[in-house]
Amino acid sequence: MLQHAPRPTRRGQKVPTEQAAPRPDEQARRGNAALADKQPAAEAGSALADNEISAWMGEGEAISSPQLASTDTTQPIRATSVRAGNWGALIGKADKVAIFGEAGLKSESLKVADGTPCEVKRRDEKTGNLLVEVRVGKEKKQGWTSAAIFSVQPDLNVDDEAPGQRDEYIYAEQKGDHSPVDPKGKDTAQGALGDCYAIAAMAAIANASPNSIKDAIKYNKAAGTYTVRFFEESYGGASKPVYITVDSFLPTVAGNRNDPAYAGEPGGKLWPAIMEKAYAQWKGGYDAIGGGGYGAQTMAEITGARSQEKSPSSMKVDEVIPYFEAAKKEGRAIYAAVEDSRQSEVQTPFRGTGNKLTGTITHTHRWNHVVPGTMRITDKAAKMTGSITDTGREGDQAAKLVGRPLSAGTVDYKKNTAELNFKDGAAPGKAEDLELAFMYQGAVNAEKLLVANHAYAFEGVVNGKELQFYNPWGTWQPKPITPQEFLKHFTNISTNKAPAGATTR
Repeated sequence: MLQHAPRPTRRGQKVPTEQAAPRPDEQARRGNAALADKQPAAEAGSALADNEISAWMGEGEAISSPQLASTDTTQPIRATSVRAGNWGALIGKADKVAIFGEAGLKSESLKVADGTPCEVKRRDEKTGNLLVEVRVGKEKKQGWTSAAIFSVQPDLNVDDEAPGQRDEYIYAEQKGDHSPVDPKGKDTAQGALGDCYAIAAMAAIANASPNSIKDAIKYNKAAGTYTVRFFEESYGGASKPVYITVDSFLPTVAGNRNDPAYAGEPGGKLWPAIMEKAYAQWKGGYDAIGGGGYGAQTMAEITGARSQEKSPSSMKVDEVIPYFEAAKKEGRAIYAAVEDSRQSEVQTPFRGTGNKLTGTITHTHRWNHVVPGTMRITDKAAKMTGSITDTGREGDQAAKLVGRPLSAGTVDYKKNTAELNFKDGAAPGKAEDLELAFMYQGAVNAEKLLVANHAYAFEGVVNGKELQFYNPWGTWQPKPITPQEFLKHFTNISTNKAPAGATTR
């Protein structure tokens, strides 16, 4: 079941306290998505074969699209073969790069920031130059550019605030060696991308098996590139290594080329951002991994071992602490997902007289929001015939309210307002008789700082009686929770143990 839990801050802002944080739907780009893993339970995989380890030492086949050119300088990865539909960025050697009106590149029509993402629309066979499409504000513009400044990069995530557009970020080089030296789960910091399942998986593995992270990322200093090893399960259940090479140019926020827009924080560890970029390149782009995924699968793709799954609903209270203690003792990475949403308390928000009523929806926490499509309005006095529901779907900011007694109705999920227009003779006796209930997402347990529809990495047992989890946002860290709270709010546990011999060189 797909989960979404927006990170509560805009990129580039620091929030020292919960009270200072804005609502997550005020972000320019809503982030965070996880899937409560529903894969069948599987046994842990066996150790890698000797030939697979040998392949990782330099004989493995690199997978990339389009074909990559070899390089011996610290430049962005260029492509030797480009065709329509390829995504990348325009990276030159100046602050701006030029886009031209025709394939001959004689009449300049537009200048965009160096590192501007683009999609190739066509390649001119005579000149080899590329017709590319870029985002300029809220618009898409096309023009011609030299293939020499086209760099292979994963496409960005779709921008919720500008339908049909990709996020408005710039690819910028993050200089230096960002290889993981002493990786820890707390190195991770999810950004404005809905991939908390992947970031939580990285954090869980770094907590349990740091060598699995260290051995997965190899830095080529001469080329300024990183080759990241993942594993893909083939027919018969065997895991085969897959190698993805990426450069250190990362999507960054406008005006700050040192602030990664997705994984990573300014001045923080960037190995998670490198791994995230390689994962995106492998899976088909940042947009491909930003709509949710399976933490159990991602852990398996990092370690080469199958993950095991357990449902908290099958556990008793006195089984919770021993389960986590045993899993940690065995050296297992532990990933857990919080419930998708929670039922609201019934409220009576409507006011007015006659056929037109209006209301303001209230929440127990300012981060909370209605899950579109879950609203139900009934009349406790039973004068109104039938009930009223909303027609919203995931991602909608507004929707219609429909039902037999209505002539029209609307709800604005962002403003938390609703309006009801009744047919003659169909209105309730009193506005206050209308009762509203809905499912909500946000802070499902504000006291313990637990977010709905979100993935966490397990850190440890506190005082033998509570569980400490890590929020892959890097902020809004949950307080230790009791076994009862765990069983109430969590829907999935996935564990993974790196196979012996797979994480040493």
